[in-house]
Amino acid sequence: MNRRKALFSTLLLGGMVPAGLLAQSAGKPTRRSRAAADDPDAGGDPGLPGAIPRVAGYQFKTWDIRPYTSIPTRIVGPPEQCLIDWILARTERSEWHGEHMTVLAADRNRLYVYNSPEMIKKVDEIVERFVRSTADILRLRVQYVAAVDPRWRYSEYSKLTYVGSGPQGQQIWTIDARNAAGMLAQMQVQQGFRPLSKESVEMINGQTIGIDTAAKRTFVGGLVQEPGGVPTFQPRSETIQEGVFLRISPLLNFEGNAVDAKIDLRVNTVRMLHRTKIIAPREIAPFETSIDVPDSAMTRLEQTVRNWRLRQSLIISCGIHPGILDKKTGLFNLQIPGTYPTATEVLVFLEIETVERNTATRIRDSRGRISSRSRYRDDEETAALDGDTDR
Repeated sequence: MNRRKALFSTLLLGGMVPAGLLAQSAGKPTRRSRAAADDPDAGGDPGLPGAIPRVAGYQFKTWDIRPYTSIPTRIVGPPEQCLIDWILARTERSEWHGEHMTVLAADRNRLYVYNSPEMIKKVDEIVERFVRSTADILRLRVQYVAAVDPRWRYSEYSKLTYVGSGPQGQQIWTIDARNAAGMLAQMQVQQGFRPLSKESVEMINGQTIGIDTAAKRTFVGGLVQEPGGVPTFQPRSETIQEGVFLRISPLLNFEGNAVDAKIDLRVNTVRMLHRTKIIAPREIAPFETSIDVPDSAMTRLEQTVRNWRLRQSLIISCGIHPGILDKKTGLFNLQIPGTYPTATEVLVFLEIETVERNTATRIRDSRGRISSRSRYRDDEETAALDGDTDR
């Protein structure tokens, strides 16, 4: 047994295997296999540890992934995990979790797979898109817009190409980037459209980045007992994050003119806080006080957008979220119709382009997350404690 085989046996049998190692997922058969063919150790490696039962027709294969994992990055966690995540996302679960034992593991240098020849081809295609990408760095532009109502579609809908929909009625379209720029320019001058945030960030191909715009909504969630023997209670302040939360992982195709993008988009809105009375115990006699019960709504879209071309913008309607990141009360703190938001639609505009490696800058957040405070103020904790929290 050579040194590399012994090391890999130790990895499998020594309890250091990641959760996805003995996985028991869907891409198209590869057109190329250069990533494996260029490395003499990459294909048909006979060094499968003895503890793994042999399956007739199965193959054990390794790939050199150092061209990808050596790209400078500041993400938390090993970059090789991105390959495993994409492999699982593009293949069927039954292809890894079945009656036969399979292997899917990676370290900083190599990816290890033991599976059927058909699965080896699928994995080879995914690895190729990482290690032989036409560009390592992508620039992502994101804009969040709150539209007063859905009537913006009247003049713009004919320019949109339908892509898909989400479980709560979210809609996804593509549009020519120039038309998208015209839409945004028009929205900025029309009454009723509020820009929530705008970001331009650079990221590594195939990795995941988060871009959030949020504000804290503070409320009295209950009571807390003060230290000491006397049962004295004080209001307990709690917070809810209201805003738009995006996680996106784009992966370039072979030609470098389009991406597949895994999107996890969540919008949370605090519609109002319901104030209610409670009786709290104390040493002499109970007393009456008030707490808040949040009335919030959330939508979530988890989807992979295929073949999103780099010269196109992606537009996502996240649905109606009245008054997101804005006041929820009307005139004189009364919800009189016409004085408070009722049909605010949240729109997300996305664009991606490639960046030359020598001109790229690193991601600013060491956790791979970009956070933007809303330009609308957070609720003040003191207001919540005094009963003046926005509703």
